[in-house]
Amino acid sequence: MIVVLSDKNPPFPFKQIRVLPFQKFNGTENMCLDLYFAEQMEYSTTPLLRFYGWNPFCLSLGHHQKSDLINIEKLQANGYDIVRRPTGGSAILHSDELTYSFILPRNKVNHHAVYAYFHSNLAKALNSIGYNVELAGTEKKGIYLNQAADTFACFNRSALSEIQYDGKKVVGSAQKLLKYAILQHGSIMIKPTHEEIIDYLLLNPDEQQQQKNLLKEKSMSLEQVNSRRITVNEIADPLLDMFEKSGIQMYYRYPSNEEIKDALKYIDQVCL
Repeated sequence: MIVVLSDKNPPFPFKQIRVLPFQKFNGTENMCLDLYFAEQMEYSTTPLLRFYGWNPFCLSLGHHQKSDLINIEKLQANGYDIVRRPTGGSAILHSDELTYSFILPRNKVNHHAVYAYFHSNLAKALNSIGYNVELAGTEKKGIYLNQAADTFACFNRSALSEIQYDGKKVVGSAQKLLKYAILQHGSIMIKPTHEEIIDYLLLNPDEQQQQKNLLKEKSMSLEQVNSRRITVNEIADPLLDMFEKSGIQMYYRYPSNEEIKDALKYIDQVCL
């Protein structure tokens, strides 16, 4: 599948990507780092691909979502974080997953094509290791803003170029357009623990059960697609291979202590 990024550019107009290998951070650090690296695109022309996890587990809200439906006391009593993402979309419980962020200079590419391009490569990577996912879905913009419980959770909603298995979402992604950057990040579900988000919504027991059933109908983890255990690197490595096979040079560098420190200046934008 060839994805044209714009009328004026080749399919992927970059020769190099900086890769930040998998690390775990708390929710605030993760969102601050994504914002920091996106803002740094004012001074860089090299795309960045970061892989990360969450310690502790964390519930993230879309940029415009209200927290009215969230039982924050219960969430915090269980030791979980809660943050606000810079991107839109719906709430996610980040638990047993591989999270990625893909950040590019905005003036080089079309953001819709970036979404399709990344998901196409990720779907091929998952296919190559035995997960028969596909790109599917119809775009439904903005319905998460109505605060209805059945659209509050990210994995209850489908979007264009979604990665699915048997009609169920396996990867949830969202974008934000900044002045100089496109920030896309997403969650690749490894285990079905993301379904526990319903336990932290302020619903009565019947409503909770209804939403749990709906989430099971709409989403699926990789473990449910293929029962074998898989590590985060087993997902990330074939995706990186896809980029390298297309002639893109990958260079690897963890975030420096200075970058992490500088990223925390965005803390007010991600904390509730």
